[in-house]
Amino acid sequence: MPADPELLRVANDSGFPLQIAIQQSVHASSQAHGWKVVHAEHAWVNPADDKSGFVDLVLRDRHSFASLVVECKRVRNTTWLFLNTKGSTENRRHCKAWTTHHKDGQFNAFGWFDVQIDPSTPEANFCAVRGQNTNDKNTFLERIAGELISSTEAIALEERDYRRENMESLRMYFNVVVTTAKLAIANFDPANLSTADGTLSQADFTEVPFVRVRKQFSLRPAHLTPKDWARHDDPDYRRENTVFIVQADRLNQFLTQFDIPNSSFRQFGV
Repeated sequence: MPADPELLRVANDSGFPLQIAIQQSVHASSQAHGWKVVHAEHAWVNPADDKSGFVDLVLRDRHSFASLVVECKRVRNTTWLFLNTKGSTENRRHCKAWTTHHKDGQFNAFGWFDVQIDPSTPEANFCAVRGQNTNDKNTFLERIAGELISSTEAIALEERDYRRENMESLRMYFNVVVTTAKLAIANFDPANLSTADGTLSQADFTEVPFVRVRKQFSLRPAHLTPKDWARHDDPDYRRENTVFIVQADRLNQFLTQFDIPNSSFRQFGV
């Protein structure tokens, strides 16, 4: 069948070519960075919020400690701009990861925990996209991230008992959005913010290969524990989560640099 421009447009508009390209790229460079694709178009159901869907890709490292739950987003001629409430997006190593730790016949961890990982990246609270309605509180990234986080929980629940009997088991799951958008961070002096018209008079913009966004993505209620209430400096901590945003053509760089330091394991007694 000869090339059909209309069918080619349909294929490209679907976004599936990006997902396939990323899957093939990870497979082709697996020996270099140690990651492999363990799931593609994987069906999931999360009973905690009654959400379901198909996760694009799940990547696992060579040690089977870390899994990246990946959502692929193909956009055209777009820049995603990230801002921090402090005005400066300092590099951070801390992030929220779902952790499953089983030892001596019981689960010592099964939920979201703060851990440290490399590479350190700028951390932001907001993502601005041209054309996004400023009155829409459930923005483009929040919608993507909310479903991605739910799918990560579902996969962790599905794999809850994937372990050898009488052996210690530790796994961590991370939320990742891979996109063709350019990624930029804004650094500004909060004093330059106008309360009269809600605009910035000056800011510096820097393009980056990857960034992490930490905020409350899920609208599902979270019950705080006494330990959470003791964190008087950060009462919203319990409901925050972390999503990594990675530029598609820099994913292999992200995978090569990704590392979980020993300090993240020690907090679970490993």
